[in-house]
Amino acid sequence: MKKKIVLLGSGGHARSAIDAIEASDIYEIAGFIDCEEKKNAVYRGYKVIGDDRDLQSLYDSGIHHAFIGIGYLGRGEIRSRLYRKLKKIGFEMPAVVDPTAVLAKDARVGEGTFIGKTAVINSGAFIGKMTVINTAAVVEHDCRIGDFCHISVNSTLCGGVFVEDRSFVGAGAVIIQGITVGENSVIGAGSIVAKNVGSSVRFRNRITSEIIHNIGGGGN
Repeated sequence: MKKKIVLLGSGGHARSAIDAIEASDIYEIAGFIDCEEKKNAVYRGYKVIGDDRDLQSLYDSGIHHAFIGIGYLGRGEIRSRLYRKLKKIGFEMPAVVDPTAVLAKDARVGEGTFIGKTAVINSGAFIGKMTVINTAAVVEHDCRIGDFCHISVNSTLCGGVFVEDRSFVGAGAVIIQGITVGENSVIGAGSIVAKNVGSSVRFRNRITSEIIHNIGGGGN
């Protein structure tokens, strides 16, 4: 018998995970959890069945698995808050890996993480919990990605890159081998990162390395 799973959020990120969840043949999607304004929304036959106030009752009804389908950008604290709430109730949050993704046998992936279509996770890589590795991203050998990160579409992390917790790597960015990106930082789309980036920094680069400005602290 398949295990029932509920998806928090009903936007693009949650919908992107449906193919992978269905293909796993492990979980039966019970529906979406979203705000009151979306209570009548339906996608591919899956309905919004409540909001986050209903999580306890859903757990008590026998739904013990959840996936946070809310993307990172601008919503990092929402994802963190929902994670803490789900853990307190007792939900399990499995990693969701699209069947078209390629993972090395010794790659490790944390709970609640999503790995999208055609992404590549190479040998010795470690992906933390609640992280998004989006469509066609490449995480090369021996990279380490922290918790609550987002590695966007078509981005490339060369070997041995370390992206610390709660950081965002924009679409098409390239991070050169051995570079560290500090926590709470944002790497702009299309950037080429050839030197270490500190914590809480917004970095954008097209031709030369340029730190735009410090964006302050923050955490879970």
